[in-house]
Order: sequence, then structure tokens, then C-alpha cells
Amino acid sequence: MKRRIPNILSLSRFPLSILLLFLSNRPVWFVSVYIITGLTDVFDGWLARKFHWDSELGAKIDGFADMAFMICLLGVVFGVKRMYRVITLPVIAGVGVIALIKLVNLFYTKLKFKQWSTMHTLANKYTALPFYIIVPFLVVYGMTGWLNTTLLALLGVVLFANLEETLILTLAKEYDTDTKSVFHLRKKEGSL
Repeated sequence: MKRRIPNILSLSRFPLSILLLFLSNRPVWFVSVYIITGLTDVFDGWLARKFHWDSELGAKIDGFADMAFMICLLGVVFGVKRMYRVITLPVIAGVGVIALIKLVNLFYTKLKFKQWSTMHTLANKYTALPFYIIVPFLVVYGMTGWLNTTLLALLGVVLFANLEETLILTLAKEYDTDTKSVFHLRKKEGSL
């Protein structure tokens, strides 16, 4: 039973993410559920690695739960809160380009490696943290000038992370969801 805890935490992110859509006009509840949702993402991976409870299925669930979380957050920011009215066009375009690259990577993984999965690169992990911190500010305070500028800068970094994932998928001979970077891949495959 204990081996299932990381998967249960990952699976809980689906309903928690959807719940955020309904709590966006209640800032205290939104932030509380948002923090819990984020903690499920931190602890599922930590527990899986710490106690060797990791599995291929768990990695896939985690990846799709992360995607559901991001889609619901986009739903909150652009749909429920209607921030597309105040977010600059470059930010909206950046979100669209990154979403497209993410989808292409997902389908490319299916075509090349015969599985639906997302990668857990270091760049993907480290670029998620600033967004995790910014979203509550968007929901509670609305869009401000400095948030627009900060989001645009972060989108540039996220774009790099997603392009690195595309490069890893292109270069990899075998699929490993936990490939840390293109440099780790090249070293592992003996190319460096």
C-alpha cells in the first residue's frame, strides 16, 4: 500500500486542479488549495525517489497531473479571471507557443517511443517554481505591470526548457522520462 502513496498524491492533483477553477473568486480558499496541489507535486516525486516507490506508471501519472494542473491554471487566469484583457499580447503569444511545443513533444513521444509521457528535465522542474509562486499573485491582486514583464521573462526560460525537451526527444535512442538535461543524455549515451 505504501508504494502507492506517490501515485495517490499525483492522482489527487486532478480533482484539486479542477477545484481551483471554482475557487478563483475566493482568494483564501484558492491559495490554500493551490498550496496543497503544489505540495502533492513536490511530495509524490520526493517519496518515490526516497523510498524507491517510483514506477513508470507513476511517472506518467505525475506528468499528466502536472499538465492538468497547468491547464486548469490557464483556465483560471485566461477564462475565469479574464486576464487576457490586461495581459500583453507577447505573454499570450508566448503561452500559446509553449503550449503548442508541449503538445508536439507529447505526440512526438508517442510516435517515436510508442508511449504517452512527458519529461522531468531539470529545466522543466526549475522553470515551474517561479510560475508556481506568481499565480497566487495573479489571482489575488490581478495583473500588474511588473507581473506582465516577469511573465514574459519567465516564458523565455520556459521556452528554452521545452525546446531542450524537444532536442532530448530527437537525440535519445531510448525514452527515459527522468533524463535531466541534454548534457546528461549525451554523457549517458557516450556522445560526450
